[in-house]
Amino acid sequence: MFVRINRFKSVECRVISRYSLCMRGLSQRIMSMSPDERQKRLEEASGALRAGGSVVMPTETVYGVFTSASNTGRAKLEQLTGKTQVVHTPTQGPAHTLHMGDAEPIVPLLKLDSVVARRLVHGLMPGPTRLVIRQPEPVLASICGALGLERGIIDDGESVAMRLPDHPIARAVIRGSGQASLARGVGVSCWAGAGGAGGRDLGDAIFDPDEVMPDVVLDDGPTLHGRHSTTVDLWADGRFDVQSGGAMSDAEVMAVLTTRVIFVCTGNTCRSPMAAGLARAWAAARAPDGLTLEIDSAGIAAGPGYPAADQAIGALGERGIDLRSHQSKLLTPEMVADVILTMTPSHAQAVMQMAPGAVHKVFPIDPVHPIGDPIGHPIEVYREVADQLEELVEARLKEILT
Repeated sequence: MFVRINRFKSVECRVISRYSLCMRGLSQRIMSMSPDERQKRLEEASGALRAGGSVVMPTETVYGVFTSASNTGRAKLEQLTGKTQVVHTPTQGPAHTLHMGDAEPIVPLLKLDSVVARRLVHGLMPGPTRLVIRQPEPVLASICGALGLERGIIDDGESVAMRLPDHPIARAVIRGSGQASLARGVGVSCWAGAGGAGGRDLGDAIFDPDEVMPDVVLDDGPTLHGRHSTTVDLWADGRFDVQSGGAMSDAEVMAVLTTRVIFVCTGNTCRSPMAAGLARAWAAARAPDGLTLEIDSAGIAAGPGYPAADQAIGALGERGIDLRSHQSKLLTPEMVADVILTMTPSHAQAVMQMAPGAVHKVFPIDPVHPIGDPIGHPIEVYREVADQLEELVEARLKEILT
Protein backbone atom coordinates (compact mmCIF):
# COMPACT_ATOMS: atom_id res chain seq x y z
CA MET A 1 0.00 0.00 0.00
CA PHE A 2 1.40 3.43 -0.82
CA VAL A 3 0.97 6.71 1.00
CA ARG A 4 0.96 9.99 -0.85
CA ILE A 5 2.63 13.00 0.71
CA ASN A 6 1.32 16.42 -0.27
CA ARG A 7 4.20 18.82 0.19
CA PHE A 8 4.72 21.43 -2.46
CA LYS A 9 8.16 22.75 -3.21
CA SER A 10 9.55 25.94 -4.66
CA VAL A 11 11.92 26.01 -7.61
CA GLU A 12 14.79 28.38 -8.19
CA CYS A 13 16.98 28.21 -11.25
CA ARG A 14 19.50 30.54 -12.82
CA VAL A 15 19.48 30.76 -16.59
CA ILE A 16 21.32 32.21 -19.55
CA SER A 17 19.60 35.01 -21.41
CA ARG A 18 18.09 33.53 -24.56
CA TYR A 19 17.82 36.96 -26.09
CA SER A 20 21.57 37.63 -25.89
CA LEU A 21 22.33 34.21 -27.40
CA CYS A 22 20.08 34.92 -30.36
CA MET A 23 21.61 38.37 -30.81
CA ARG A 24 25.02 36.73 -31.12
CA GLY A 25 23.69 34.60 -33.97
CA LEU A 26 24.12 31.26 -32.21
CA SER A 27 20.56 30.02 -32.68
CA GLN A 28 19.60 28.06 -35.81
CA ARG A 29 16.26 26.36 -36.44
CA ILE A 30 17.32 22.74 -36.83
CA MET A 31 14.10 21.56 -38.47
CA SER A 32 14.67 23.96 -41.38
CA MET A 33 17.91 22.16 -42.27
CA SER A 34 18.25 19.33 -44.76
CA PRO A 35 18.47 15.82 -43.24
CA ASP A 36 22.23 15.75 -43.83
CA GLU A 37 22.73 19.19 -42.30
CA ARG A 38 20.54 18.25 -39.35
CA GLN A 39 22.48 15.04 -38.72
CA LYS A 40 25.74 16.92 -38.94
CA ARG A 41 24.48 19.45 -36.41
CA LEU A 42 23.34 16.73 -34.01
CA GLU A 43 26.72 15.01 -34.31
CA GLU A 44 28.42 18.33 -33.62
CA ALA A 45 26.35 18.71 -30.44
CA SER A 46 27.12 15.14 -29.35
CA GLY A 47 30.79 15.76 -29.98
CA ALA A 48 30.68 18.92 -27.88
CA LEU A 49 29.27 16.96 -24.93
CA ARG A 50 31.80 14.18 -25.42
CA ALA A 51 34.64 16.72 -25.41
CA GLY A 52 33.48 18.32 -22.16
CA GLY A 53 31.67 21.24 -23.78
CA SER A 54 28.11 22.50 -23.47
CA VAL A 55 24.96 22.41 -25.60
CA VAL A 56 21.72 24.36 -25.34
CA MET A 57 18.87 22.28 -26.80
CA PRO A 58 15.16 21.66 -26.38
CA THR A 59 13.40 19.07 -24.32
CA GLU A 60 9.65 18.52 -24.31
CA THR A 61 9.42 20.97 -21.38
CA VAL A 62 11.89 23.86 -21.75
CA TYR A 63 15.29 24.44 -23.31
CA GLY A 64 18.24 23.33 -21.20
CA VAL A 65 21.99 23.70 -20.91
CA PHE A 66 23.57 20.24 -21.20
CA THR A 67 27.06 19.09 -20.30
CA SER A 68 28.57 15.65 -19.85
CA ALA A 69 27.87 13.75 -16.63
CA SER A 70 31.41 14.21 -15.38
CA ASN A 71 33.27 16.43 -12.98
CA THR A 72 34.38 18.54 -15.96
CA GLY A 73 30.78 18.77 -17.13
CA ARG A 74 29.63 19.76 -13.68
CA ALA A 75 32.14 22.60 -13.55
CA LYS A 76 31.13 23.78 -17.03
CA LEU A 77 27.42 23.72 -16.14
CA GLU A 78 27.96 25.75 -12.98
CA GLN A 79 30.15 28.18 -14.91
CA LEU A 80 27.33 28.74 -17.40
CA THR A 81 24.35 28.81 -15.07
CA GLY A 82 25.75 29.81 -11.70
CA LYS A 83 25.54 27.69 -8.56
CA THR A 84 21.91 28.48 -7.75
CA GLN A 85 20.13 25.14 -7.78
CA VAL A 86 16.78 23.50 -7.31
CA VAL A 87 15.81 23.90 -3.67
CA HIS A 88 13.72 21.31 -1.86
CA THR A 89 11.82 21.85 1.34
CA PRO A 90 12.55 20.93 4.06
CA THR A 91 15.81 19.26 2.89
CA GLN A 92 18.29 20.14 0.18
CA GLY A 93 17.99 17.99 -2.93
CA PRO A 94 20.70 16.87 -5.35
CA ALA A 95 22.74 19.68 -6.84
CA HIS A 96 22.24 18.43 -10.42
CA THR A 97 19.88 16.19 -12.34
CA LEU A 98 21.19 13.31 -14.38
CA HIS A 99 19.77 13.36 -17.93
CA MET A 100 19.82 10.13 -19.92
CA GLY A 101 19.27 9.17 -23.55
CA ASP A 102 17.97 5.78 -22.42
CA ALA A 103 17.11 4.16 -19.11
CA GLU A 104 19.98 1.70 -19.43
CA PRO A 105 22.26 1.15 -17.63
CA ILE A 106 21.34 3.39 -14.66
CA VAL A 107 17.72 2.48 -13.94
CA PRO A 108 18.45 -1.26 -13.42
CA LEU A 109 20.79 -0.28 -10.57
CA LEU A 110 17.89 1.21 -8.58
CA LYS A 111 16.45 -0.64 -5.60
CA LEU A 112 12.67 -0.34 -5.92
CA ASP A 113 10.83 -2.38 -3.30
CA SER A 114 7.23 -1.70 -4.29
CA VAL A 115 5.19 -2.13 -7.46
CA VAL A 116 4.15 1.53 -7.16
CA ALA A 117 7.77 2.69 -7.19
CA ARG A 118 8.58 0.44 -10.14
CA ARG A 119 5.49 1.56 -12.06
CA LEU A 120 6.25 5.26 -11.52
CA VAL A 121 9.87 4.94 -12.60
CA HIS A 122 9.03 3.00 -15.75
CA GLY A 123 5.79 4.87 -16.44
CA LEU A 124 7.18 8.40 -16.07
CA MET A 125 10.37 7.93 -18.08
CA PRO A 126 10.62 9.10 -20.78
CA GLY A 127 8.41 12.05 -20.01
CA PRO A 128 8.23 15.59 -18.63
CA THR A 129 9.23 14.50 -15.13
CA ARG A 130 12.27 14.78 -12.89
CA LEU A 131 12.47 11.89 -10.44
CA VAL A 132 14.17 12.34 -7.09
CA ILE A 133 14.44 8.75 -5.89
CA ARG A 134 15.35 7.83 -2.31
CA GLN A 135 17.99 5.07 -2.40
CA PRO A 136 20.27 3.22 0.02
CA GLU A 137 23.86 4.38 0.28
CA PRO A 138 25.32 1.39 -1.65
CA VAL A 139 23.00 2.10 -4.60
CA LEU A 140 23.93 5.78 -4.71
CA ALA A 141 27.61 4.83 -4.61
CA SER A 142 27.05 2.31 -7.41
CA ILE A 143 25.31 4.85 -9.67
CA CYS A 144 27.93 7.53 -9.13
CA GLY A 145 30.68 4.96 -9.64
CA ALA A 146 29.14 3.80 -12.92
CA LEU A 147 29.21 7.41 -14.16
CA GLY A 148 32.62 8.27 -12.72
CA LEU A 149 31.09 11.09 -10.67
CA GLU A 150 32.07 12.38 -7.28
CA ARG A 151 29.39 12.01 -4.65
CA GLY A 152 27.13 14.99 -4.07
CA ILE A 153 26.58 15.96 -7.72
CA ILE A 154 23.52 13.93 -8.73
CA ASP A 155 22.89 12.63 -5.21
CA ASP A 156 22.55 14.27 -1.81
CA GLY A 157 23.43 11.25 0.30
CA GLU A 158 19.80 10.15 0.44
CA SER A 159 18.46 10.38 -3.12
CA VAL A 160 19.44 10.59 -6.78
CA ALA A 161 17.85 13.00 -9.30
CA MET A 162 17.32 11.76 -12.86
CA ARG A 163 15.37 12.59 -15.99
CA LEU A 164 14.77 10.87 -19.33
CA PRO A 165 13.58 13.57 -21.76
CA ASP A 166 10.86 12.67 -24.23
CA HIS A 167 12.33 14.68 -27.10
CA PRO A 168 14.07 13.19 -30.15
CA ILE A 169 16.75 15.88 -30.39
CA ALA A 170 17.78 15.77 -26.73
CA ARG A 171 17.86 11.98 -26.66
CA ALA A 172 19.71 11.72 -29.98
CA VAL A 173 22.40 14.12 -28.82
CA ILE A 174 22.83 12.41 -25.44
CA ARG A 175 22.95 8.97 -27.09
CA GLY A 176 25.42 10.21 -29.68
CA SER A 177 27.73 11.51 -26.96
CA GLY A 178 28.03 7.99 -25.56
CA GLN A 179 27.39 9.13 -22.00
CA ALA A 180 24.73 10.55 -19.71
CA SER A 181 24.47 14.31 -19.18
CA LEU A 182 23.91 16.94 -16.57
CA ALA A 183 21.43 19.69 -17.43
CA ARG A 184 19.63 22.74 -16.10
CA GLY A 185 16.64 24.43 -17.66
CA VAL A 186 17.15 27.91 -19.05
CA GLY A 187 13.54 28.87 -18.45
CA VAL A 188 12.78 29.29 -22.16
CA SER A 189 9.96 27.53 -23.96
CA CYS A 190 10.59 29.04 -27.42
CA TRP A 191 13.94 29.74 -29.03
CA ALA A 192 13.16 32.35 -31.69
CA GLY A 193 15.31 33.27 -34.65
CA ALA A 194 18.24 35.64 -34.20
CA GLY A 195 17.11 38.78 -32.47
CA GLY A 196 13.57 37.46 -31.86
CA ALA A 197 11.73 37.93 -28.61
CA GLY A 198 10.95 34.26 -28.08
CA GLY A 199 9.00 32.97 -25.12
CA ARG A 200 10.18 32.36 -21.60
CA ASP A 201 8.84 31.29 -18.27
CA LEU A 202 9.52 34.41 -16.24
CA GLY A 203 8.57 32.59 -13.07
CA ASP A 204 11.70 30.45 -13.39
CA ALA A 205 14.01 32.92 -15.09
CA ILE A 206 16.79 34.72 -13.22
CA PHE A 207 19.07 36.10 -15.90
CA ASP A 208 22.80 35.90 -15.36
CA PRO A 209 25.40 38.05 -17.13
CA ASP A 210 26.33 35.82 -20.06
CA GLU A 211 30.09 35.95 -19.72
CA VAL A 212 30.50 32.36 -20.93
CA MET A 213 28.75 31.02 -24.02
CA PRO A 214 27.65 27.46 -24.82
CA ASP A 215 29.48 25.62 -27.58
CA VAL A 216 26.37 24.61 -29.54
CA VAL A 217 22.78 25.86 -29.62
CA LEU A 218 20.08 23.72 -31.26
CA ASP A 219 16.84 25.55 -32.03
CA ASP A 220 13.71 23.45 -32.60
CA GLY A 221 11.11 26.15 -32.05
CA PRO A 222 8.53 26.07 -29.24
CA THR A 223 8.66 23.18 -26.81
CA LEU A 224 5.69 20.86 -26.39
CA HIS A 225 4.75 21.75 -22.81
CA GLY A 226 6.27 25.20 -22.42
CA ARG A 227 6.93 24.78 -18.70
CA HIS A 228 9.48 23.06 -16.49
CA SER A 229 9.34 19.35 -15.78
CA THR A 230 7.38 18.05 -12.80
CA THR A 231 9.49 16.84 -9.89
CA VAL A 232 8.28 13.61 -8.30
CA ASP A 233 9.92 12.66 -5.00
CA LEU A 234 9.80 8.90 -4.72
CA TRP A 235 10.55 6.48 -1.92
CA ALA A 236 11.46 2.84 -2.63
CA ASP A 237 8.46 1.70 -0.57
CA GLY A 238 6.03 3.50 -2.90
CA ARG A 239 5.39 6.79 -1.10
CA PHE A 240 5.65 9.75 -3.42
CA ASP A 241 5.20 13.49 -3.57
CA VAL A 242 4.31 15.45 -6.73
CA GLN A 243 5.59 19.02 -7.00
CA SER A 244 2.99 21.46 -8.28
CA GLY A 245 3.31 23.79 -11.25
CA GLY A 246 5.18 21.55 -13.67
CA ALA A 247 4.33 20.13 -17.09
CA MET A 248 2.62 17.08 -15.61
CA SER A 249 -0.24 17.47 -13.15
CA ASP A 250 -0.79 15.53 -9.95
CA ALA A 251 -3.69 13.71 -11.61
CA GLU A 252 -1.56 12.76 -14.62
CA VAL A 253 1.11 11.28 -12.38
CA MET A 254 -1.55 9.34 -10.48
CA ALA A 255 -2.93 8.03 -13.78
CA VAL A 256 0.35 6.18 -14.37
CA LEU A 257 -0.73 3.85 -11.57
CA THR A 258 -3.85 2.82 -13.50
CA THR A 259 -3.72 0.37 -16.40
CA ARG A 260 -6.62 0.25 -18.84
CA VAL A 261 -7.19 -3.23 -20.28
CA ILE A 262 -9.70 -4.05 -23.00
CA PHE A 263 -10.64 -7.57 -24.08
CA VAL A 264 -11.59 -7.99 -27.74
CA CYS A 265 -13.48 -10.69 -29.65
CA THR A 266 -15.82 -10.55 -32.66
CA GLY A 267 -19.35 -9.69 -31.52
CA ASN A 268 -18.68 -8.74 -27.88
CA THR A 269 -21.44 -11.01 -26.56
CA CYS A 270 -19.53 -14.14 -25.50
CA ARG A 271 -15.75 -14.37 -25.09
CA SER A 272 -14.67 -10.78 -24.43
CA PRO A 273 -17.43 -9.94 -21.92
CA MET A 274 -16.69 -13.21 -20.12
CA ALA A 275 -12.99 -12.31 -19.99
CA ALA A 276 -13.80 -8.81 -18.75
CA GLY A 277 -16.12 -10.17 -16.07
CA LEU A 278 -13.45 -12.61 -14.86
CA ALA A 279 -10.86 -9.81 -14.89
CA ARG A 280 -13.02 -7.48 -12.79
CA ALA A 281 -13.65 -10.26 -10.27
CA TRP A 282 -9.92 -11.02 -10.03
CA ALA A 283 -9.02 -7.33 -9.66
CA ALA A 284 -11.62 -6.85 -6.91
CA ALA A 285 -10.29 -9.81 -4.94
CA ARG A 286 -6.57 -8.91 -5.07
CA ALA A 287 -4.85 -7.28 -2.12
CA PRO A 288 -4.50 -3.49 -2.50
CA ASP A 289 -1.02 -2.42 -3.56
CA GLY A 290 -1.52 1.05 -5.04
CA LEU A 291 -2.04 -0.08 -8.63
CA THR A 292 -5.48 -0.16 -10.24
CA LEU A 293 -7.00 -1.79 -13.30
CA GLU A 294 -9.76 -0.43 -15.54
CA ILE A 295 -11.41 -3.27 -17.47
CA ASP A 296 -13.56 -3.09 -20.61
CA SER A 297 -14.49 -5.21 -23.62
CA ALA A 298 -15.48 -4.66 -27.24
CA GLY A 299 -15.82 -6.48 -30.57
CA ILE A 300 -14.23 -5.88 -33.96
CA ALA A 301 -17.60 -6.55 -35.67
CA ALA A 302 -20.04 -5.88 -32.86
CA GLY A 303 -23.45 -4.36 -33.16
CA PRO A 304 -24.16 -1.85 -30.38
CA GLY A 305 -26.33 -2.58 -27.38
CA TYR A 306 -26.72 -6.35 -27.50
CA PRO A 307 -26.73 -8.27 -24.20
CA ALA A 308 -24.28 -11.05 -23.39
CA ALA A 309 -25.33 -14.48 -24.58
CA ASP A 310 -27.61 -16.31 -22.15
CA GLN A 311 -25.07 -19.13 -21.85
CA ALA A 312 -22.28 -16.61 -21.03
CA ILE A 313 -24.49 -15.06 -18.35
CA GLY A 314 -25.22 -18.50 -16.96
CA ALA A 315 -21.64 -19.79 -17.00
CA LEU A 316 -20.29 -16.74 -15.17
CA GLY A 317 -23.31 -16.50 -12.89
CA GLU A 318 -22.29 -19.89 -11.54
CA ARG A 319 -19.03 -18.22 -10.48
CA GLY A 320 -20.77 -15.27 -8.82
CA ILE A 321 -20.12 -12.87 -11.71
CA ASP A 322 -23.08 -10.93 -13.12
CA LEU A 323 -23.06 -10.16 -16.86
CA ARG A 324 -26.74 -9.21 -17.11
CA SER A 325 -26.01 -5.49 -17.53
CA HIS A 326 -23.51 -6.01 -20.36
CA GLN A 327 -24.18 -4.23 -23.67
CA SER A 328 -22.04 -4.92 -26.70
CA LYS A 329 -20.01 -2.21 -28.42
CA LEU A 330 -17.86 -1.90 -31.51
CA LEU A 331 -14.15 -1.33 -30.97
CA THR A 332 -13.00 2.05 -32.31
CA PRO A 333 -9.54 3.67 -32.44
CA GLU A 334 -10.63 6.06 -29.68
CA MET A 335 -11.17 3.09 -27.34
CA VAL A 336 -7.58 1.85 -27.59
CA ALA A 337 -6.36 1.14 -24.05
CA ASP A 338 -2.97 0.57 -22.44
CA VAL A 339 -3.24 -3.16 -23.17
CA ILE A 340 -5.54 -4.89 -25.69
CA LEU A 341 -5.98 -8.63 -25.15
CA THR A 342 -7.66 -10.43 -28.04
CA MET A 343 -9.24 -13.86 -28.15
CA THR A 344 -7.35 -14.95 -31.29
CA PRO A 345 -4.34 -13.81 -33.35
CA SER A 346 -6.73 -12.83 -36.16
CA HIS A 347 -8.50 -10.46 -33.77
CA ALA A 348 -5.10 -8.99 -32.88
CA GLN A 349 -4.33 -8.47 -36.56
CA ALA A 350 -7.66 -6.71 -37.08
CA VAL A 351 -7.02 -4.38 -34.12
CA MET A 352 -3.53 -3.52 -35.39
CA GLN A 353 -4.90 -2.71 -38.85
CA MET A 354 -7.54 -0.47 -37.29
CA ALA A 355 -5.07 1.30 -34.96
CA PRO A 356 -1.50 1.00 -36.35
CA GLY A 357 -0.15 3.25 -33.62
CA ALA A 358 -1.22 0.72 -31.00
CA VAL A 359 0.55 -2.36 -32.36
CA HIS A 360 2.82 -2.51 -29.30
CA LYS A 361 -0.24 -2.74 -27.04
CA VAL A 362 -2.03 -5.64 -28.76
CA PHE A 363 -1.59 -9.28 -27.68
CA PRO A 364 -3.59 -12.47 -28.15
CA ILE A 365 -4.54 -13.61 -24.66
CA ASP A 366 -3.06 -16.99 -25.62
CA PRO A 367 -0.69 -16.75 -28.61
CA VAL A 368 -0.57 -20.55 -29.02
CA HIS A 369 -4.16 -21.69 -28.49
CA PRO A 370 -6.87 -19.32 -29.81
CA ILE A 371 -10.04 -19.07 -27.73
CA GLY A 372 -12.73 -20.73 -29.82
CA ASP A 373 -16.07 -18.99 -30.32
CA PRO A 374 -18.75 -20.76 -28.21
CA ILE A 375 -21.68 -18.99 -29.87
CA GLY A 376 -24.51 -21.39 -30.70
CA HIS A 377 -23.15 -24.10 -28.39
CA PRO A 378 -24.67 -25.34 -25.12
CA ILE A 379 -23.66 -23.94 -21.76
CA GLU A 380 -21.13 -26.76 -21.21
CA VAL A 381 -18.95 -25.23 -23.94
CA TYR A 382 -19.25 -21.81 -22.31
CA ARG A 383 -18.11 -23.34 -19.02
CA GLU A 384 -15.06 -24.78 -20.76
CA VAL A 385 -14.28 -21.36 -22.26
CA ALA A 386 -14.73 -19.75 -18.84
CA ASP A 387 -12.27 -22.25 -17.33
CA GLN A 388 -9.77 -21.51 -20.09
CA LEU A 389 -10.19 -17.74 -19.78
CA GLU A 390 -10.00 -17.68 -15.99
CA GLU A 391 -6.47 -19.06 -15.95
CA LEU A 392 -5.32 -16.87 -18.84
CA VAL A 393 -6.85 -13.67 -17.46
CA GLU A 394 -5.13 -14.12 -14.11
CA ALA A 395 -1.76 -14.81 -15.76
CA ARG A 396 -1.98 -11.83 -18.13
CA LEU A 397 -3.12 -9.38 -15.42
CA LYS A 398 -0.30 -10.46 -13.12
CA GLU A 399 2.15 -9.84 -15.95
CA ILE A 400 0.67 -6.40 -16.56
CA LEU A 401 0.84 -5.38 -12.90
CA THR A 402 4.33 -6.67 -12.21
